[in-house]
Amino acid sequence: MKVVQVKCPQCGLPIQTKVLDQLFYCESCHTLHSRNGGVNIVPYEIADVRPDLKGQATYYPFWRVFCTVNITNSNVAGGTLYKLSKYMQGGGNTGSLNVFVPAAEMDIGTSKQLAMSLTYEPPRYRPRMDFGGRERLGTNITKEEAADVADFVIVTMEAEKPGVLQSLTYDLKVNDIKLIYLPYSSAPGLVPAW
Repeated sequence: MKVVQVKCPQCGLPIQTKVLDQLFYCESCHTLHSRNGGVNIVPYEIADVRPDLKGQATYYPFWRVFCTVNITNSNVAGGTLYKLSKYMQGGGNTGSLNVFVPAAEMDIGTSKQLAMSLTYEPPRYRPRMDFGGRERLGTNITKEEAADVADFVIVTMEAEKPGVLQSLTYDLKVNDIKLIYLPYSSAPGLVPAW
């Protein structure tokens, strides 16, 4: 096995990391990039930690998938397409929304809960330039996989009550994908720290 030193494509400095990650972060020029099929710069944002936080915070990565959904057919017994249409911008059967896909390794229950809560109520935060010496988790889901998972999140949104979803046909167009790092404290459970 050959070990190759990773250099930043922006500034050329070596990248050293203790995080097992599919993405490489340069602390010098704040570039994030992948080596998946060549060197690709990855757009990202880092949410600032709220000033009143007591204790530690860890940065969790999420793919924010901005997509347009066009519902062509639906059959819901005892209800309507309540959730999806409520959260889409544009109204009616076509609209846009940000779907948040957890990119770090975590159990399926936590992943689903975070995806749903952030998609229902997108985070508002002040961006910052770096991680401020705080720990960040690595990504284990690629940008391409995030688009597929966004499909799952949309179906999950509609499969929950108030009605019973019997069928749903829709088209999903991914408009943009960006990596968002959100800080969480771990005082019982994951608590938003932005």
